[in-house]
Amino acid sequence: MTMKKHIILPLLAVAALMGGGCDSQLDIVPKGQTTLDRTSDLELLLNQTYDLGTFPYTDLSHICGEGVGMGESVASTMAATNTLTYAYLAYDESVDRVTLAQEDTRYSLLYRYINYTNTLLAKIDDASGLEERKPQLKAEAHIVRAYLHWLTTVMYAAQYDAATASENGGIAYVTDIDNTAIKQKLSLSETYEKILEDCTDDIIALLPENSDDVCRPGQDFGNALRGRVLMQMKRYTDALPYLERSVELNPTIDDRAYIAEKEDWVLERTGRYNLIYMGGGPRVNPTMEILTRESYAKFEKNDYVVKYCGDTGWNFSMGRMYSGLDGYPMCMSWTVQGNPWGMTTIRTRLAAAECLIRTGDIRKGLEYTDMVRKAHVEKASPYVKIHDLIPFTEKAAMKLLQQTKWIENIGSYENFFDMKRWNTEADYAATVSKDLDVYGIKTLSPDSPLWILPFPGNATRFNPTLTQNF
Repeated sequence: MTMKKHIILPLLAVAALMGGGCDSQLDIVPKGQTTLDRTSDLELLLNQTYDLGTFPYTDLSHICGEGVGMGESVASTMAATNTLTYAYLAYDESVDRVTLAQEDTRYSLLYRYINYTNTLLAKIDDASGLEERKPQLKAEAHIVRAYLHWLTTVMYAAQYDAATASENGGIAYVTDIDNTAIKQKLSLSETYEKILEDCTDDIIALLPENSDDVCRPGQDFGNALRGRVLMQMKRYTDALPYLERSVELNPTIDDRAYIAEKEDWVLERTGRYNLIYMGGGPRVNPTMEILTRESYAKFEKNDYVVKYCGDTGWNFSMGRMYSGLDGYPMCMSWTVQGNPWGMTTIRTRLAAAECLIRTGDIRKGLEYTDMVRKAHVEKASPYVKIHDLIPFTEKAAMKLLQQTKWIENIGSYENFFDMKRWNTEADYAATVSKDLDVYGIKTLSPDSPLWILPFPGNATRFNPTLTQNF
């Protein structure tokens, strides 16, 4: 398997990023100024092992119906009705989420990493060191800043719709290092404009085609990012060239045929199928996620992981032990380092497949889907062959793609992002329904306020412009 080389930080970087070293340099000088004054020192701000502190299956997975928790007892969650976890599992809109969301580690870490990119951009022009390195480093900072703001926007604001984006609230798009200043919350339209300004064609072109470090962006990631942002805006025609360019630059698909013999599923954090890696705590993922019955039903019967991994794959016994309910499998693979908050080549290819289908090239969209299925499902029957006999409509092709995407997106933010987007489209909006066994069937409407996460109190207390978006 081809691997991305993970750059091991020199001792200087370790000293800077551990034990408060980097944070102290960012904090000890008034108004966000720092003592970093060399290009090589500033580059260390890009050498992050990104970690957002929690997995998407602690809340996003609950909301979109992917899972019922991270090794959690459903009975315990349902009994503690004054928690965010309960609100998302039970789809209880009456819970006061604003009061409960006093702190949010993920939100704080997103803005901490944004501050690192802003520090580099603020200081690098005047820094001593190799001038020829500066354009690429600035481009990397812009791209990462765009990505972090995009993640924040889709989670904490409404889904983008051109007709209402100027009226709906967005987020604070932070581009300076004055930590004492109030960061004005922008409209959703203004927020997306800022994101796109940070990942223009000119900026993407300054990156290497592929990065040797799984935590540093290349053009493959830059194109994937701009494509995904445009796709989230439902600009499918505009998004497609960027997604296809990313696929062209990095077409990697991990072939899982080996699982039939080894009976073990392996994903490496440094695998070339990761365009950029962002973790959520422990390295293993989606280990400990418990799927809903509805999610598990979307697996094809010959999926290599389901068919051959046995106890080390999706395990019903362990799901029963942790959730307290029958029929809810929990992932028990300790050799899978999935990519919860980053982007992968597989998910980018499937995003391109959707844009192809949505713009009329149904056959090619199904070809892209079949490429993934061929590598992940034993003896997968190609959708293209059926299409060539009896052509699929867009909606029929989308139904096939959505099933493949759902399985490939497990353990990441992607299913939540997709469903939030589809919910504002008449052809694809759907009420989420999940069977919680003795607790009944819970449903969530496409326009539920639960699709928008609350800004945490430790942010709103110091920023009066940061009003809730629901």
